[in-house]
Amino acid sequence: MLGQIFQPVLEQMKSVIHREMGVLNNSGAVIASIDEPISEELAFDALTNAVSNGRAYTLDGYTFIAIGARNMLEYVIYIKGTGPEEQKYIVLLSVSLSNLQLHCADKYDKSSYLKNVLLGNILPGDVFLRSGELQIDTEIPRLVYIIQTAKEHEMNVQHVLQNMFPEQDFVISVDNHNIVLIKAINQPFNRDAARKIAHSIVETISSELMLQVYVGIGTPTDSLNDIARSFSEAQLALEIGRVFDDNHYILSYDTMGIGRLIYQLPSKLCELFLDEIFKKESIDVLDEETLQTIYKFFENNLNVSETSRQLFVHRNTLVYRLDKIERLTGLDLRKFDDAVVFKVAILVNKYLNANPSKF
Repeated sequence: MLGQIFQPVLEQMKSVIHREMGVLNNSGAVIASIDEPISEELAFDALTNAVSNGRAYTLDGYTFIAIGARNMLEYVIYIKGTGPEEQKYIVLLSVSLSNLQLHCADKYDKSSYLKNVLLGNILPGDVFLRSGELQIDTEIPRLVYIIQTAKEHEMNVQHVLQNMFPEQDFVISVDNHNIVLIKAINQPFNRDAARKIAHSIVETISSELMLQVYVGIGTPTDSLNDIARSFSEAQLALEIGRVFDDNHYILSYDTMGIGRLIYQLPSKLCELFLDEIFKKESIDVLDEETLQTIYKFFENNLNVSETSRQLFVHRNTLVYRLDKIERLTGLDLRKFDDAVVFKVAILVNKYLNANPSKF
C-alpha cells in the first residue's frame, strides 16, 4: 500500500529536483522508485547501516534516511548523490512522505476492513462495532460498483478512480482484475444517475489510460451490513452480462431480466428445453444473417416495416426470411408467443455455449 501512496509524490519531486530516488520497505524491497531501482546488495547494506535517529547517511554514491516508529524500522528513503543538496532534499522528502503516510494510514485501514466486509469475512454483529472504531457511518445508503480490467495489476485504474471520487466514497482493490467503488448515494435512489456514474468511469479510464473496462452495478443498500450483497450482485451482473450482453460495458444487476433466471438453471434442463422447442431443426442451423435479422426484428417490437427499413431490405425479403425461420424451427416470430419462446431459446443457447461444463 505504501508504494501506491509514495509513487505519485516521487514523480512530482522528480520534476523539481531531477534526481534518481526511491523507497525501500523494512525487508529491503523497492516499493516506489524513479528511474532504475538500486541493487539488492545496496538495499541490504542500506538496511544494515540504517541510522535510528533519523539522520541522513551515505553509501556507494547515495544518500539514505530511515523512517520508523516505536524503535521499529518502517522504510528507508534514498536519493542519488551525496552532496549538501541531496542531504537537504532527502530530509524534505522524508518529512513529506511521513506526513503522507500518517494522513493515509487511517484510509487504508478502512479499505482493508471494508474489503473484508465485502467478502463476508466480518460477522454482522462486528460490523457496527468495527465501523464505529474507524468512524465509518453504517447507515449511509451505498451502492457497489465493480470495475473489471483485462490486465493484471492495473494500479493506474485505481489511482484514476481515487481521484474521481471524494473521501466519503471508498475505492478498494479486491484482486488483480477487480476494483470496487463503494459509492454513497442520495435518497431516493435514481437508477439513471447510477448508470451515469458508471458511464463516467468507463469514459474517464478510456480517455486517460486508453483502457477498456467493464462496470458491474449492484443494487442500493440502506446499511453497511448489506454491501456484501450489493457486491455479489455486481459480480453476478458482470458474469451474466458477459454471457447475454457481451456488447455492453455497463452491466446492472437489476436490468439482467430473464438472464438472471436462466443463469441459475442446470445445463441439462436447458438442453431439454431446446430439444423440445426445436423439434424440426437445431437452433444452430440459423446463419449469422438470419440471426441478425431476428435480433433487429425483436428490437423493433416485431414490426416488419420498420425492421425492413433499418435492414435496408424489401419488406417481401424480410417476410421470406421469417417464413424460412418458421420452416426451420416451427416458430412464427410474427406471433408474440412464438417470439417470446424464441427469445428465451436464444438466451438459453448463449448460456450453454458460455458454460458448457456447468452442473
